[in-house]
Amino acid sequence: MNFKKLVPALALSAAALIAVAAPALAGRTVTPSSYKVVAWNDLGMHCACPTFAGFLLLPPFNTVRAQVLGFGSNDPVIIDSTNAGTYGVTVSYAMADNTETTLQADPYFQQWITYSPKLFPGFVPVVGGKVQGLGGKGISGTMTYDSTLKDWTAVGIPAYPLVDANTAKNIMTDPLGGAKRNPYPMTNVFVKNSTGTILAQTSTVTPVAFGGCCSCHLSLASANGYPATPTGSFAYLGKMHGMNSSKIDFNYLDPTGDGSSGPIRCSWCHWDPAMGESAAPGLANVWPNYVIMAGATFTKADVKVSQYSFSDVLHRFHSQNTKVLTQYDANVATNCYDCHPGNNVNCYRGSHKAKTTLWCVDCHGNLNQRTAAGQMAQPWKASTLPSCTAASPGASPAFACHANNTVNGTVYPTSPTLFGKFINGRGHKGSIKCQTCHGSAHAEAPSTMTLDNTQLSTLQGSTSYSFPAGKDKTYALGVCVYCHPTKTSTWGVPPHL
Repeated sequence: MNFKKLVPALALSAAALIAVAAPALAGRTVTPSSYKVVAWNDLGMHCACPTFAGFLLLPPFNTVRAQVLGFGSNDPVIIDSTNAGTYGVTVSYAMADNTETTLQADPYFQQWITYSPKLFPGFVPVVGGKVQGLGGKGISGTMTYDSTLKDWTAVGIPAYPLVDANTAKNIMTDPLGGAKRNPYPMTNVFVKNSTGTILAQTSTVTPVAFGGCCSCHLSLASANGYPATPTGSFAYLGKMHGMNSSKIDFNYLDPTGDGSSGPIRCSWCHWDPAMGESAAPGLANVWPNYVIMAGATFTKADVKVSQYSFSDVLHRFHSQNTKVLTQYDANVATNCYDCHPGNNVNCYRGSHKAKTTLWCVDCHGNLNQRTAAGQMAQPWKASTLPSCTAASPGASPAFACHANNTVNGTVYPTSPTLFGKFINGRGHKGSIKCQTCHGSAHAEAPSTMTLDNTQLSTLQGSTSYSFPAGKDKTYALGVCVYCHPTKTSTWGVPPHL
C-alpha cells in the first residue's frame, strides 16, 4: 500500500468570502516584503480509536492545510510551489500539544505503535525515535503545496486526543473509563526564509476524538455474557458478524500467522475511501499467509471482498437492525452522536449550530434517507455530500440553503478526491479557499467553541478594524484591508467572484 495516498476521514455550508485579489505573477518582479498565513484542519473533527488490538475503524490521521500570501507594493500574491523557491520561503508545521514524549508514553497510542504494522503491512510508526503518520508526516515537518487544491498541506499528521496538563482542556469523556482528554490539540504553521527566520505564523485547532462506539458496544458485550472490555466487544462483534451472510467470525482470523487473532482492518474487505481505497484489497492480498484458527466454522473460500463500502454496511446495519432499534436507540438514524464524537466534544459546533437549530441530518440526511438515496455506495464524495447551496441528495432540510448568488464564482478542483465543495472550494478569482476565511467544515466561524475562533480573532484583532453591529473579530475573515492596503478596514461581506 502507498501510505502517502491515504486521505483522512469524515461539509456544511458557508456565508461569504473575503475580497482578496490574487493577480497572476506574470510581470511581477517585486519580491514580497512581508507574508501572512492562514491555516485550518480539513475537517471540524477527525476520529481515532482508543484501542487497536482488535480491529481498526480509523487511524490517527489529521490533515492541516494553509494558504500563504506575500505582500509587496501591490495586492497580495498567492505563494505556491513555483514562487516559494523564487522568494526563498518554506512552509512548515509543528503540533503544540502532542509531543513525542506524550504520544509515545500514552498507553492508548502505544497500542497504535504496537499493532499498526499488522494493520498496514510495511508501515513503521516510529522512525528514528519520532512518531510518523500513515502519510509519512510526523507531528512536525514541512508542508507540501497541492497544485490541485491550491493550498499547502500536511497530510496524515498522527494527532491524538491527550490527557493535558491543563485539566481545563480535558473535556472529552473516555468511553473506556480512563481520564478525560483534550480533543483539540493545536498546530502552529510557519512561513520561514532560507535562514530559518519566521516571516509569518499562525495556529489552528487539529481536532481528534474518540467516537461513541465503545459506549454502546461495551454494554452490548456485557449484556450478552462477554466482558465489558474492548476484548469482549471484539469477541461479541465477531460472533455477530459470523451470523450474517458472510459467515465470518473475525475472532478466528489470524492475519500474520503468529497464533493470535487480529488485529483486523474492516476495509480489507469493505472498501473505504478514508483508507485511500477505491476497492477493497482483500485479506489474502494484504496477508497472503493468513491463518484461520481452530474452531472456526468457515473456510478461506468464505473470506471474500464485499461489494459494499464500509460506510454502507456500518450505517445501514445500525439504522435497520431490530436489536439496535428496540434495545438501544430507536432514533439512531438521527442521533449522530451515538457514534460520532459527542461525549462532551460535540464535533458539530460551527456557526450554523449557533444561529439555528440546524442539525446534521438537515444537510446530510438521516441514515434512512441516505440509504434510500444510495449515498453510502459512494461515501465521502462531493456527489453525496452537501454544498453551500444544496443539501445532500435525499435530505429534507428544515432551513433554506445559501442562495446561488451568495457563492457565485466559487470554483472547485478539476480533479477532486474526497470531501465536499466547501472543503475543496475556493472563491474570489478562484484563489482563496473557502476554509481560509470561514474555518473548518463543522466548525465554521464564528464557532461555538472559543478555541476555534482564536486564529480569526488574532487576524482581525487590530484596534483599527471595525465591525458592524452583531459582528466581531470571530466572524469569517472579512476585513478587506487585512490583505489590501487601500481597502476598507470595516468588516463586510465581500464578493465571491
